[in-house]
Amino acid sequence: STVPVCSLVGSSFEIFLLEKARVVSHSKNERTFHIFYQLLAAPSAFKENLFQGFGSATHDSFRYVGSTGSRIIEGRTDTEHFELTVSALKTFGIEGEELNTLMKALCIVLQLGNLTFEPDPSVDGEGALLVAE
Repeated sequence: STVPVCSLVGSSFEIFLLEKARVVSHSKNERTFHIFYQLLAAPSAFKENLFQGFGSATHDSFRYVGSTGSRIIEGRTDTEHFELTVSALKTFGIEGEELNTLMKALCIVLQLGNLTFEPDPSVDGEGALLVAE
């Protein structure tokens, strides 16, 4: 007997829930979103193409990820998962400059986590000052 072959011909999202709390904090040995680790494990040349100096970035470069235990998930390294993610995104037409724009947005999220603020004393606690990067 033959098994029918099906193809996805379209899709749409009406609502996408992003757990913001998982971006900014997670348990000591727990990971935040896997894409951050995959991006950090991407080839240095790819990362450097996104932002100057990002090519040598590691987990320890960003507060939002930090060091976690294993770099192997379901038998694959973060680098292998990155390659699979890029391939899957390509299936949906996200490649080239669109892929770079998406990855740059993820880099910006990581970089925002390294900013430190403190209350601005000149505005009665209604504002904040950037004190460290």
